[in-house]
Amino acid sequence: MAQKVIEPQEEVQHKEVKKVEVPKVKIQEAVQQKVEQQVVEQQEETIYVTESFIETFWDQIEGAVSRNREYRAQRQELYLKAIKETTRFNGGYRKTLQGLFEEATKVNKDFRNGLFGNSMIKTNEVTESLKGQVSEAANKLEELYLLPINTAFDLMEKSEKLVEENSESFIEYTNEAWNAWEVMTDNYLKQTRKIHQNFAQRLEDSIRILVAPNK
Repeated sequence: MAQKVIEPQEEVQHKEVKKVEVPKVKIQEAVQQKVEQQVVEQQEETIYVTESFIETFWDQIEGAVSRNREYRAQRQELYLKAIKETTRFNGGYRKTLQGLFEEATKVNKDFRNGLFGNSMIKTNEVTESLKGQVSEAANKLEELYLLPINTAFDLMEKSEKLVEENSESFIEYTNEAWNAWEVMTDNYLKQTRKIHQNFAQRLEDSIRILVAPNK
């Protein structure tokens, strides 16, 4: 009986124990992931005193830049509107003057017709050829004094249209240039804001390390 009890114990002692080996690469990856997770959790839990100040500061700067752009666009719109309103007013004023000159010409023509049709003039035996000569001379005089007026009005109208077209082209060109600068400005503000935040956070982290109690 004693011999039978000893045999199982010997078999257990001589039995080989299988060991499971974990690859070192997997262990390093697990450790690295754990460290990264701890860093992320620490960053999420860290509250920076300067964060609200920096956010407010850069929000005010970006708001000022945005308002400046809106103000510039409004000035351009008002400038073009003023030019168009001036051109429209001058056009109406010129039409009024042209109407007055045409009315004066019509009055002169009616006066001549009435003068030649007067019975007292008829007694002086005015011939039809003389009547035609007088009317032709009067028409020539009217054309002479209306010619510089019409020419001046035409030049004024063309000049105003040219100014309006040039103003629109200039504003369109400047807007294209401003748009390119605005993209660069936005990127610059974004990067500068990020650098400012990182610098302030590192400074606070350094101060925390210096004033932290030694364990």
